[in-house]
Amino acid sequence: MLLNIGHVLNQVLIVLFPIWFYHLFLREEGYKNKRFKPKLTIVLVLSLLLTLVFSVPYGDHFVYDLKIIPMIIAFLYGSTLSGIIIVVLSVLYKVLFQDGNLLMTIVNFGIATGLLIVTSKKFKEFSLTAKLISISLIEWVITVTRSMWLVQTNNGEEVVTILIYSFISWLTLLSVVFIFENLHKQIELEYKVQRAETINVVGQLAASVAHEVRNPMTAVRGFLQLMRDNKNLNESQKRYINISLEELDHSQSILTEFLSLAKPSTTDLHKINLKDDLDNIIELMRSYTNFQAISIVASVEDDLFIKGDSSEIKQVFVNLMKNSIEAIGKSGKVKVSAYKRNGDVIVEIEDNGQGMSELQLKYLGTPFYSTKDKGTGVGLSVAYKIIHAMKGSIKVDSKLGEGTKFYIQLPTVNE
Repeated sequence: MLLNIGHVLNQVLIVLFPIWFYHLFLREEGYKNKRFKPKLTIVLVLSLLLTLVFSVPYGDHFVYDLKIIPMIIAFLYGSTLSGIIIVVLSVLYKVLFQDGNLLMTIVNFGIATGLLIVTSKKFKEFSLTAKLISISLIEWVITVTRSMWLVQTNNGEEVVTILIYSFISWLTLLSVVFIFENLHKQIELEYKVQRAETINVVGQLAASVAHEVRNPMTAVRGFLQLMRDNKNLNESQKRYINISLEELDHSQSILTEFLSLAKPSTTDLHKINLKDDLDNIIELMRSYTNFQAISIVASVEDDLFIKGDSSEIKQVFVNLMKNSIEAIGKSGKVKVSAYKRNGDVIVEIEDNGQGMSELQLKYLGTPFYSTKDKGTGVGLSVAYKIIHAMKGSIKVDSKLGEGTKFYIQLPTVNE
């Protein structure tokens, strides 16, 4: 018994070592989405094969291994394809090398696969506590069913052994989860630091250029206004001057956006009910879509209290909704939802417009990057800056041809 526990601990090492190696040297971007991750899949296949080859015998003809760990990690932190690869390899090894019953093996792994696929759909939105609880439930459900099977096959004396092995497996699984959660937080922190540095540098540069350009523009606009009042001008000349003034005003508005990049974020935040601001913004944007076949569907809960500045909140959500409306074009729908969850206020803005590619999503929110022909990208950069100053976050999900969903998370305050 003690010797077998030593073998189980060796399995813990051979499962953890490839994952540690991945964490240190092979980590991949895009951990938030469910795209296929080849490096992670290779590492998990290696862990699976090692734990299967060095499986631990117990009883007269039973073996124990930690294949459940790479299987769970593949589905929950990789992709459905990664998980299916792990499951297929496990089934083949069980049938070919461990004399497993084909039908029973397929049924057992099929149930586990279905459970993991269902869990994986919402897993990334869980809190750390919820993730640990859900993973623990999966581990112990498998342990209980295995113990029941041992009792039914008159091998009840092995239940204690299984419980001890499963406890070690459970601790190992929790360790792996903490490794991946730490990896995710590290990547997210690096991303936030890089974005903050970019916005800071570009903002200062934009502010200095904007100040230098605004002064001569103001002088030019003044002279054009004086020329427009000249009675000797014909109608064509007056029309040209009016067009020039309009373009100068448009340029001034762009410069104002540039200056807002360098403007210090509001530090005098006060308690506001986000519902009131959102209701006003939604009403304003409905008037913006009067001449388009675009509807705005709103679902806003009451008492969404946050710390912020109403004018900046308006700037953020007007910009996001305006982007959604422009992405739709002539006809479509914008859904706005706001609710409380896990101590945060969540605002979702979803459209069924043209959507964005993964490359566009990667640069979204970067100053001077825009998916619109005449866009500057500054408005969205300012929106990101304001939300981050309020200790919040913005996440975006989008697919080409299907639409885009902005997910804004803000810390709530007590009423």
